[in-house]
Amino acid sequence: RYRRSSAIKEYALERANGVCELCGEDAPFVKPNGNAYLEVHHVKELADGGADHPSKVGAICPSCHREIHHGKHGDELNQQLKQRLKEGLGDIGSV
Repeated sequence: RYRRSSAIKEYALERANGVCELCGEDAPFVKPNGNAYLEVHHVKELADGGADHPSKVGAICPSCHREIHHGKHGDELNQQLKQRLKEGLGDIGSV
């Protein structure tokens, strides 16, 4: 089991501002606490040597997240998210 930083998760969710960082759609619903529901995805799993860093995680809708992990085009979508992060989405201070 790998430790994930709650600060990194919160940063990614704040950065996304309720919009999926992959498909660009609004989060599917709002949680009881008033926050938009998005899931934080590591573009390279921690078990495979991925980093728990803002430049390596995206806040994405559950549909995109499930497709990345279980869909026919999952690898392509993960590559798209990696590219967006590389282009500056994950830069510290972009919130």
